[in-house]
Order: sequence, then structure tokens, then C-alpha cells
Amino acid sequence: MTTRPMIRSKAMAVLLAVMLGLLAVALIPAAIIAFDAPAPPPPMRSMTTDARQDHPAIPAPLQFKARDGSSLQYYAWPAKSDRVAILVHGSAFPAASMAALAAHMRDAGITVYAPDIRGHGGSGRRGDIDYIGQLDDDLADFAIHLGPARPGETRTLVGFSAGAGFTIRFAGGRYGEMFDRYLLLAPILPGSTTWRANAGGWTDVARRRWAAIASLDALGLHWFDGLAVVSYAVTPELARWVTASYSYRLASNFGAGAAHELWLKGIRRPAAILVGSADEQEYPDQFAPLMRRLGLDIPVTIVPNLKHADMINHPDAAKAIVRAMSRPESDEAAARAE
Repeated sequence: MTTRPMIRSKAMAVLLAVMLGLLAVALIPAAIIAFDAPAPPPPMRSMTTDARQDHPAIPAPLQFKARDGSSLQYYAWPAKSDRVAILVHGSAFPAASMAALAAHMRDAGITVYAPDIRGHGGSGRRGDIDYIGQLDDDLADFAIHLGPARPGETRTLVGFSAGAGFTIRFAGGRYGEMFDRYLLLAPILPGSTTWRANAGGWTDVARRRWAAIASLDALGLHWFDGLAVVSYAVTPELARWVTASYSYRLASNFGAGAAHELWLKGIRRPAAILVGSADEQEYPDQFAPLMRRLGLDIPVTIVPNLKHADMINHPDAAKAIVRAMSRPESDEAAARAE
């Protein structure tokens, strides 16, 4: 008579222990998440001095529809050319920050487009997206919005900084064959030999919060994916129009992340890296050794005397980028000696 109640009692105890264990698994990361928020770093002068919202070369914004029905913003610098470049801006700043480079490329006879990546500028809600992978879908939708390439037309995706990291992710992912070539301007590769800690002071990353959210995501719990995990070293004035912090979703999507080697190895189109010799966020001389270690045929050009943001603001960088856009694929090997 007493056996059955004892079995039920033991089963209840096991069930209670399992429930308490699951609760602890969720509560410990939740506590870390609550107390580990990113703090705004001191403004980084080299990243904020030349970025101006009222740049005279910025054209009127245009709109395109993404697959979720959202209207996303972009800019166009048309030229009568069979060369087309789509520019992907860096972290925090919107597409308007690419205006100086876009104007120089347009003057060199290249048609240029620059979308505000969702979560920035006039695209979506500032600092967040709906799901990891949405930015890839948005960029694919933008390529479709441009229509089929004309006969003889080449399309190059040109990414800068974290945008170059995202370009690597895109090039090595399922949409990678949508563009003919990829140019990577000072690509940020966190955790690699090319990366300076905290991007030289540009970022404050809440690493414990990030890891805790990722651990809950692995359990199918997405409660905290919209919380900030990265803050950027922008001035209070710039914070009014740039994206000063990223949610876990946006930070996980806009860049190459810890899987950068996987994405790099997945690139199926010609690609090239350009970086300034005085870059303060990464180690320029480490890109070529990294490509060799990975067995990748991606040439690296180091532009003398240029810092990180100079790659989108300085005439010398623009000239090097235009040369890379103009270089036939047969000449790619020669670039390795530069």
C-alpha cells in the first residue's frame, strides 16, 4: 500500500529538482545580464572629427522595400558606367558617413549606392533588428531592388570597418554570389591577430552579458536579445544622429564576429583588403599573414599613413579604392606585392 505513494513522492522530488535546476540555469545568466551593461567609452577623436551629418555631397535619401514590408533608406550617386559599387558603412555611423568616398568614386565614373543598414540612420529602429540574419536578407533585397545587372556591368560590395566584417559574412554566406567582387576596407575581425583590444578604444563590449544571452539563446530563450551589448566612443553631440549602442541581435549580425574565419573561407567571389598603415583599431601588417594561414587568395593593400576612418574620408584611400575597383581579376596577384 505504501509503495505507490513513495514512488509518486520520489517522482515529484525528481521533477522539483529538475525544475529548480532549469530555474537556476535561467536565473544565473539573467543576473549577469542585469548587472553587466556596456558603458559609453570616452569619445575617440580620430573616429568622430571628420564625421559630419551635413556633408555637402549627401544627396536626397531614397527608399526601398524589404521583404518584411519595411521601408529602408539609401543614397545614390549615379554615373554613366558599367561599374557599380554598393557601400556598407561602419559601426555606429549611417550611410551618410560614406558620402566623401561615394562622391570621389562617382567622379571616377563609378555608380555608387549606400544603404542605411537596418538599425542605423533612416532604416528601422535605432540600435536593434528583429532577428539575427535580417541584415543579410535586407542587403539581398536591396540587390534585387536595383534590378538585374546590365550586360557587362560589374557590381562590387564595398564594406568599411564593422561593415567590412558584415561584408565578409555576406560574401561567405548563402547570398555571396549576388555580387561580382568584394572590397574590404579595414575589416574588423574581433579576436583575430589583426584586431586591437576594444578596437583601440572605439568599443565597450559587455562580454559577460553577451555570453549569458548567447547561452540562453542556445536553450531557445530569446528574452534578452534586444538588450545593448556594445557601446561606441562617440561624442554626446554625435549620439543624437548615430547609433551609439547595439543590441545583441544587431551586434551579432553586423560584423563577421567569432566566425570570421568560417565566413572568409566561404567567399566564392574575388575579394581584396585595403587598410591604412596607421590604423588605430587593428594591426595592418597582420592581415596578409592571416590570409596566408587560412590559405586564402585575398590580396592585402596597405595604404601609407592613413588611420581607420581615413579609409572613407581621405583622398589617398579613395584613389586606392578606385584602383582596386578598376583592377582586372588577372591583376589581383600583383596587388599582393603592394
